[in-house]
Amino acid sequence: MALLWSVPPVVRAQLHTAAEVRSLSAEEADEGKMVDLTAVVTFADAPGTIFIQDETAGTFFRPGQAIPPQPGDEVRVRGKTQPGLYLPGIEDATFEVLGHPGVPEARPVTFDDLMSGRFHYQRVAIEGVVRTIVPEEEGASLVRVALGSRIVEVQVEQPPSGDEDWIDSRVRVAGLAAGHINARRQLVAPYLRCADWTAFTRLQPGREPETTSLLSPEQLLNFDVDGQGGHRVRVRGTVLAAFPRGEIFLRDEASAVAVRLKPDISAPAIGDRVEVMGFPQMDRFSASLADAEILVLEPGAAGDVAPLPVSFSELMDGAEDGNLVSIEAALVDRYRTESGGVLVLQVGRQTVQARVPSLPEAMLTGTQLRVTGICQVESIRGSEYRSTPASVSLRVRNANDIEVLGAPSWWTARRLGTVLVVLLVAMTLAALWIILLRRQVIHQTVALRHRIEHEAALEERQRIAREFHDTLEQELAGLSLRLDAAVATGGEGKLRGLLEGSRSLVSRIQTETRNLVSDLRDDGDDESLSLEGALGELAARQPADLGPEIRFEAASPTPLSNLPPRTVHHLKMIAREAVANALKHAQASRIDLILDGDDEATVMKVVDDGRGFDTEGETRGKSGHFGCMGIRERCARIGATVDWRSAPGGGTTLEVRLPVADKDALVGRPT
Repeated sequence: MALLWSVPPVVRAQLHTAAEVRSLSAEEADEGKMVDLTAVVTFADAPGTIFIQDETAGTFFRPGQAIPPQPGDEVRVRGKTQPGLYLPGIEDATFEVLGHPGVPEARPVTFDDLMSGRFHYQRVAIEGVVRTIVPEEEGASLVRVALGSRIVEVQVEQPPSGDEDWIDSRVRVAGLAAGHINARRQLVAPYLRCADWTAFTRLQPGREPETTSLLSPEQLLNFDVDGQGGHRVRVRGTVLAAFPRGEIFLRDEASAVAVRLKPDISAPAIGDRVEVMGFPQMDRFSASLADAEILVLEPGAAGDVAPLPVSFSELMDGAEDGNLVSIEAALVDRYRTESGGVLVLQVGRQTVQARVPSLPEAMLTGTQLRVTGICQVESIRGSEYRSTPASVSLRVRNANDIEVLGAPSWWTARRLGTVLVVLLVAMTLAALWIILLRRQVIHQTVALRHRIEHEAALEERQRIAREFHDTLEQELAGLSLRLDAAVATGGEGKLRGLLEGSRSLVSRIQTETRNLVSDLRDDGDDESLSLEGALGELAARQPADLGPEIRFEAASPTPLSNLPPRTVHHLKMIAREAVANALKHAQASRIDLILDGDDEATVMKVVDDGRGFDTEGETRGKSGHFGCMGIRERCARIGATVDWRSAPGGGTTLEVRLPVADKDALVGRPT
């Protein structure tokens, strides 16, 4: 009679097979679709989860507070879908036991089948070699079974069996396909669940130590006509290094091998002679032994283990993979890692890394070292039929494996960079100083040249003044005395008038000559000299009863009060020459000296009401006439422009225009 545990729901079910349930997406399963299916219990994880399987696939449900069914029971389950961790299952379930036909036959699978997930939560069977059996909490066991090069864990709900030694046996294991699932609903690693040891069937017994092959490291995983069976082998050697988690390295004559001991076995000391038995497997480049146990241990001394000196090319050959080697190199960098530190060594133009338990203190870049460690191939590259190392590292055992051969050169990259920066700054400052010095020299040279030219000009002017005073002025004085004597003797009226006129002319020539000598004696650097005063004095020199009237007119405020003395001198001489020309040639009755200007230029004008002249022909260096030429030359020296405007019978206007922008440059302009 069937046992009824609860009243089935009234709602009509939508899904009737396990395949229909597990075919839903997580979103569809979360909608709570109604399920009514009949299946056989394959594994009971009481009281939480019951795994069931029908002819289509497998799924699971949670029985709640009811007494859970047992493996082999046929049950009718009703409930609604839920997403599950990896595939959909049934929640809010009710069930009734229909009978006990027994668990279904296990389906043979490979590791790839398990990893694909298509047989997840179904009864499967694997075949492989037992590698380890480890007790778990709550009386369970964890068995690692090798499926070729893959390892599958089997969780057994019983403690390890003491009657039989399963290690190295080829077995068939039947159980529930399960696995570790991450937060993204991805299968990380598959495993099997078994209720007891009856799930294991021995297909081939393991090898006893005395019947196990004794091989050298170079013979591991060599070609065998019958292929590699995955069983244990024996290896003898001297312990070269021992690292945490049971990892040791052995050397048998010239070759070496890495060995990983079982977790419950203590590692031997460096120098001990041991014989181990373990499972051969391929690491990155060379074969090693895994899940090994020590059969024979003969104590030795660490001093008996000598490293093999190698070059970088020998290191990269790969033949010393797993061997204890030493290499001389220079330290180029160092940094810390979670497991200790790394030294970056330079051998010629190549670099190699040395992993150390802890970074040495006070070791500078460039230090020459001899580093001893286990050679390990980190990566490989293949070319046709051959594999060669792409990168190699050294695994240092302790601080004694690092020997300092020489201190680093004082010329480190940092110091060299500092020196270069200092030199660059010094060169820059020197260049700036040279530029400033050159400017100063140029300035002093220009000033000295101007001074020499000024002194030479002054000396020449004084010489000319002496010559005028000693010759022309003396002769004029003598001529004046004779004319005075001639006038005193009397004479006819016409002759007397001629003599008096000649005497007046000679007096005026004497006056002009004295003025010329005075100007030549003047050095032109009198700071008190102003253009207004010079032009006013020029106008005042003309006698009121002799010749034309000369008047001076200046704008207010004075536009050229800040001109340098030499510029004032040139403008005064230009005005004097213009007045002299008007007196000699214009037959004028009035001469005006006008000083005016604006923000752009200062203007000096000499205006007469004489007869005028041809400005183009008379001012361009007419033979024997040098006055206008001198005016042009003086204007060029002070940066001014000159212009004559005249018409026959209309008088003449001389205009000199000095731009305001050129005033500041006039102080240093050569004269």
